[in-house]
Amino acid sequence: YCISDQHRLLIYEYVSNQTLEHHLHAKGMPVLEWSKRVRIAIGSAKGLAYLHEDCHPKIIHRDIKSANILLDDEYEAQVADFGLARLNDTTQTHVSTRVMGTFGYLAPEYASSGKLTDRSDVFSFGVVLLELVTGRKPVDQSQPLGEESLVEWARPLLIKAIETGDFSELVDSRLEKHYVEHEVFRMIETAAACVRHSGPKRPRMMQVVRALDIDGDSTDISNGIKVGQSTTYDSGQYNQEIMKFRKMAFGFDDSGESGMYSGDYSVKSSSDFSGNESETRPFNNRRF
Repeated sequence: YCISDQHRLLIYEYVSNQTLEHHLHAKGMPVLEWSKRVRIAIGSAKGLAYLHEDCHPKIIHRDIKSANILLDDEYEAQVADFGLARLNDTTQTHVSTRVMGTFGYLAPEYASSGKLTDRSDVFSFGVVLLELVTGRKPVDQSQPLGEESLVEWARPLLIKAIETGDFSELVDSRLEKHYVEHEVFRMIETAAACVRHSGPKRPRMMQVVRALDIDGDSTDISNGIKVGQSTTYDSGQYNQEIMKFRKMAFGFDDSGESGMYSGDYSVKSSSDFSGNESETRPFNNRRF
């Protein structure tokens, strides 16, 4: 950092290898290898865990998405773009705030009530894990009606995969089975826990790190909760909220720019690769 008179400057490492969104979704890119996906998942989980558990007061990022995960030449992940981040005193159960973030990544309880907790970030990170497993965008208008949302499309397939061990319908077909099955299964289990409807029943980010870290001890990410049964859930109300945000977020063209949309919720679209993503600022998990 630099302090000069009234100026306060932060100086960041230049990250030249674009973003996770670019490597997963940009046209003409080679298929991202499974080993690199695992490295990115673990690295970004460690960065987010640091914000939640080692910073005092904790930092809630509020806009975790693949476009905000920068990659260096070794595919080490750096969590970036703290423009929406909020501090959360440990004595507070939540922060009440105007809903901001990116459509497709918003936790349902935050989207509907504006009550923000660290588990809101966990939900968003679960969407990123689903992107890594499936290769799909968080919102894809080219999919059939009702399947545009990655999370809602994946929910029944997550249950099937965890109960039967068959994840063939979930995993990115472009990988052509070039992956380690137990690593895929562990990432699927972790993603399912992260996108639970009930915020308090989602894991903490340090639990996510332990679950994903194949070199460490295996951990039970379920916390005794059966998949699909994390809460008594009003799916009708949630679907109404999804429709509301869909109307706001789908007012964009295919130019490749993800813009901020005005309105009560200030929700950004996640549907296309952002041409400005290289300007986001990194938070390097390797420094922790």
